Amino acid sequence: MGRAPAVGGGGVGEKGAGPPRLPLGRAGLREQSALRAAMLVVEVSGGRALVWGAEAARELRERLGLCGRAAGAPAREPRQNARRGLPLLLLPEEARLLADLGAAALVSANPHPHVSPQAVAAYLQAQEESFREQQALALAERRSRLQGLAQKIAQGRARKRQRRQESVDRSEPAAEMMEAEEEEEEGEAEAGRPEGEPSADHPPTPPLPRTAMLLQLPTARPRPRLAPLLDWRVPSPDWPHAGRPSHELRYRVYRDLWQRGYFLTAGGKFGGDFLVYPGDPLRFHAHFVALCWQPEEPLPLRDLVSAGRLGTNVRKTVLLCSARPDGSVSRPFVPAKR
Repeated sequence: MGRAPAVGGGGVGEKGAGPPRLPLGRAGLREQSALRAAMLVVEVSGGRALVWGAEAARELRERLGLCGRAAGAPAREPRQNARRGLPLLLLPEEARLLADLGAAALVSANPHPHVSPQAVAAYLQAQEESFREQQALALAERRSRLQGLAQKIAQGRARKRQRRQESVDRSEPAAEMMEAEEEEEEGEAEAGRPEGEPSADHPPTPPLPRTAMLLQLPTARPRPRLAPLLDWRVPSPDWPHAGRPSHELRYRVYRDLWQRGYFLTAGGKFGGDFLVYPGDPLRFHAHFVALCWQPEEPLPLRDLVSAGRLGTNVRKTVLLCSARPDGSVSRPFVPAKR
């Protein structure tokens, strides 16, 4: 393995307790067979690989050191973006690595065009039942709230009567004010009536609109029976990365660093291709920023200086990584994690 110049500040950081990586020789056949026995399903659509199961996401992180990125909203907090939840969005290199190891099957996430009418009818019926239950609960809650305010309304009316009795001046403006207060009391009395009970002057309150109803966000779904398998070696609308030189280079670099026990995530925020961690990103800061460079492309001095300044500003070592014709990766010496 050749060396390339390391650009940027800092050196090789402390060793983390990363999970053991699977060797690619004969010694790793048993481990790879165990992974194939517990094969995961990765749904792919438009080049985006998604993992929907919580147990699958945990296994990927703990056993294989593949972190991904949470791309969904938690079921109980759907209207915020500070905390993310399932599904887990994998890098194209992570999805290909899983398929290459035989640890996961890439399937198309597009639904099958032939949907059962019975399934659609059952879904619509369940949705209608949910709407009716929510209407009943909202009506009961409003009645309970109005009953709790009935005592305060009665006390307010009593205080107003007492003020009128204590008033001595019965001038015409005062009489008009009293009439307005009496009309207000009648309105409050009607408001204290439980919702849904009609009165002589007011019709029953209409039910809540459908736009105010809550929609259920499923956290799991059955595996599709007719989902077509995808071949990561062949480009398709769902997997357009196959055969692209940039993807091939990034995958070689990713796999080389992954085999040495490092954790890798997307490095776009730091101006690189990958962020390289000595252990789990939840416990460690990234020590390296990996930049992938095509071997046939020249490396101008301006780009080299820019990479050095990048590493200095973010306080990380920049790895200039490239691929040799024999498939190996040329990069600065990085020790394997033990």
